[in-house]
Amino acid sequence: MNIQPTRMGVHVKCKSIEKSLGFYLKLGFTPIFAYGSVEFTTQFSCPTATEKYSGVTFGIGSALFEIADGHIAVKSEVFRETVLSSKVSMMFDINSVDDFVALCDEEKIQVAVPPRVFPWGTKEVVLKDPDGVVLVFREMLVKH
Repeated sequence: MNIQPTRMGVHVKCKSIEKSLGFYLKLGFTPIFAYGSVEFTTQFSCPTATEKYSGVTFGIGSALFEIADGHIAVKSEVFRETVLSSKVSMMFDINSVDDFVALCDEEKIQVAVPPRVFPWGTKEVVLKDPDGVVLVFREMLVKH
């Protein structure tokens, strides 16, 4: 029996799909699927589906990253909760932290932790999304 995972995905339950979508689009994330009302989905050039709530899936390498303001299997109050812990964070590998920080400055996106170089061979900068989710963007300085 082979039960090895073949793909990883993260689903962020956001308070405001418009605010979160704008944030991630400014950072260069590319939608690969969107769902929601006809009014919501017409703004996308990727495949879409009509649904009671709105969401967008981004492809990041072989992983999936999804934001949504609702889910059929999740209680609606979960989407209104404030993120109070940074115990879990997401990491995204990028080509240049310096270029990324310049983009953040240009788009008026606040950097939570300025760029730092770490002994394990990465340069990292930290942001928080509109719901407080911790996002670490890292440049590999040493190829492993």
